[in-house]
Amino acid sequence: MEKLTEEQRKKRQQENEAKKEYLQSYKKYKQKVKRLEEQLEELRLGKMFPSMGMSDMPGAHNQKDLSDYMVQYDRIETNIIKARKDAIIRYEEVRQQIEQLEDENEKRVLTLRYLRDYKWEKIACEINVGWRQIHRIHGNALKNLKINENKY
Repeated sequence: MEKLTEEQRKKRQQENEAKKEYLQSYKKYKQKVKRLEEQLEELRLGKMFPSMGMSDMPGAHNQKDLSDYMVQYDRIETNIIKARKDAIIRYEEVRQQIEQLEDENEKRVLTLRYLRDYKWEKIACEINVGWRQIHRIHGNALKNLKINENKY
């Protein structure tokens, strides 16, 4: 087991945190897609069940309401498409970084944790090792993971 100075330990911890943030960045892209899809659903529901107006006037403004709705719908749908594309690109970047590891257990742990969003307990069951061993494998994987600094 290698002995590290306090400074080396802090530097490694900072590097590991940056690597984790990079690996978790795919989740952020997925969350953005989900948020946009929820906005689109809210817009649809709002159009399907508009609040009842208390006016005596006939709905002459419906044409403008519909065009506003379509513009908003198209804008959100375009953002969803872009966000999905960004998520796919980030997924592939992260997957390629993980695949560069030599140890298959390290690859598996990082894939399950960061790409499939498994909890630690589920990863331990999936790989059939103890909870502590999963954390050791994860720590070694982070140590062995080589990511260009401009990636994170």
